[in-house]
Amino acid sequence: MPRQYPPAFRRKVLDISDQTICTWRRQELIDTGRLPGTATADDAEPNAALKESGTGSGSAASSAHSVIAPEGGPNPAAGASQSLPPETWGLTRAEGGLCLEGKSLSSLADRWGSPLFVVHGARLAENVRRFQQVPPGRSLRVDVFYSYKTNPVPAVLQRLSQLGVGAEVVSPYELWLALRLGVEPGRIIYNGPGKTPGVARTLVQSDLLLTHLNHREEIALVAQAAAELGKRTDVGLRVATSDSWSGKFGIPIAGGQALAAYEEALSHPSLRVVGLHAHRGVAIEDADTLERFVREVLEFCDALHARLGLGVGLLDLGGSLAVPTVLPLDASSLPLDASPLPLAERVGRRLSVERYLALLVEQVEDHFRRAGRPAPRVLLEPGRALTGNTQILLCRVNSLNAPGAGPAHAILDAGENIAHILHREYHEIFHAERWGDSRSETYTLDGPTCSPMDCLRQTVELPPLRVGDTLAVMDAGAYLVSFSNSFCFPQPGIVVLDHGRETLVRRPETYEDMIARDLHANETSR
Repeated sequence: MPRQYPPAFRRKVLDISDQTICTWRRQELIDTGRLPGTATADDAEPNAALKESGTGSGSAASSAHSVIAPEGGPNPAAGASQSLPPETWGLTRAEGGLCLEGKSLSSLADRWGSPLFVVHGARLAENVRRFQQVPPGRSLRVDVFYSYKTNPVPAVLQRLSQLGVGAEVVSPYELWLALRLGVEPGRIIYNGPGKTPGVARTLVQSDLLLTHLNHREEIALVAQAAAELGKRTDVGLRVATSDSWSGKFGIPIAGGQALAAYEEALSHPSLRVVGLHAHRGVAIEDADTLERFVREVLEFCDALHARLGLGVGLLDLGGSLAVPTVLPLDASSLPLDASPLPLAERVGRRLSVERYLALLVEQVEDHFRRAGRPAPRVLLEPGRALTGNTQILLCRVNSLNAPGAGPAHAILDAGENIAHILHREYHEIFHAERWGDSRSETYTLDGPTCSPMDCLRQTVELPPLRVGDTLAVMDAGAYLVSFSNSFCFPQPGIVVLDHGRETLVRRPETYEDMIARDLHANETSR
């Protein structure tokens, strides 16, 4: 009897990784005969990927690990499975392997230990400049607030503040951290669900630029806190568009719910209703998606003005701009990392920061000009798009295990404990010492923890690996540090590389750090 894995069971009951789901999906297609003419799982892989993606027939693929590159697109070195060259991330090639600002990646791991996060300071500053540069001929004021949850490294957050970026925080800890780092309250936005009476009082007392009320019940909560403190606090309401996250997040525009919530908020004298917040959540990859999202928000601004006489002064359009060089993995995609992947073509089609900003500014400015009303100050909350490509995770091969059938397993010193996001996203992985070698072999990249789920990449082609070799996981500046934990192993250190200068900004975790909060472990046994 062929195995069947209903999506609801796979996701909600088992709560397992997308990558494992993809593996099961591949086997399911083989078992149910939906891949006719397939003799083995290895033969099925390229056929399934091409059939389901609609890019061609099974015979079109010559190898399960070939790279489809568009005409005129980047051509990877022979034998390398990556469809983008290292230069995409500012890396160069020298005798010692891949380098960043003249420093070989393997030498950084030698000096600072492995695994290691490396922050590229110059690229961080360049990304900030790109977000802050309003297109010529436009007068709309746009301010940038970084999503702290994306990469909560104090040294990175402080540098962003120094570059003129505000803080978008979603918890009392993040608010405390922003203030601790010297961010002025007038450059802080507080978002997020689950505000308690104590949090509401803290927000009112902090005199932030804006507190966004996530759902209707928070209106009375914050209004009461402000009234008790004898203050009037600036707020906005988070609304949910037709294609944004909802339920836990925001008040739906549909059905008049958001309009009714604004009417209620305006009835409280202790609230100064000046803002509107909309965050799509789902990645914005193209111009059409951006235009639809912004149009729905602007139409709601018109409704607020027409029905309630409210002119929105602070229009917060959130974040969600996709990182072009990162692809999502989901249950419908079959193992993207084990099939022909036209990443170069996907990258070319995705919105750049410049294009995103130009389209957004044009749409907002033109809308309010046609309406004959002053344009609001626009607030953006980039996370992934600001820091994703500014960080690299370096890790090393601890051991190799060739089971005989299938790819050899390379056991790395980094796993799901610090790179869990790789279960859901495709990130480029380079061999730091021998990228571009003519020879390549197929590997499964496993983490070091004693868990069968600890697999970072099921199938990847790399130059022949040896114990001690260094691998570089790209685009590690979004949700890797955030989701890191001390499962079985200490967390890695973080180094900032800026104009050739290396600065350790977070030391590696020690065993003592791992038990420092455990009172019993720090008491002498009786």
